[in-house]
Amino acid sequence: MAPGTTTDPYELRFDTGRSCLDLLATTHPVERLDSVAALRAWITGAGLVPPGTPLAHADPAWLTAFRELRCATGRLVRDRPPPRTGPYDLALARVNELARAAPPAPRAVPGRDGA
Repeated sequence: MAPGTTTDPYELRFDTGRSCLDLLATTHPVERLDSVAALRAWITGAGLVPPGTPLAHADPAWLTAFRELRCATGRLVRDRPPPRTGPYDLALARVNELARAAPPAPRAVPGRDGA
């Protein structure tokens, strides 16, 4: 963030240069991922999907999963203990497990894909 600038406590931020750090910023200074609609806005704003991608299929399970990913990522970024320690290794294993899964397939958009 540029010196001397601030964001509204509820405004989503995309200024860290990394999606994982932008995800961590969703808890500072307050929880910003407090609804599926906020999560959809974050996913789009973070550039995880192309502009205009419909995310109507995102549901509360997505919100839970993103918060879990954020928590594990936070442990990796903030704690930085020596490798091979319990919580750090568990967080790293969970982030890697989540990263291995194939991303959701895009859904067809009537009129955009020739349908």
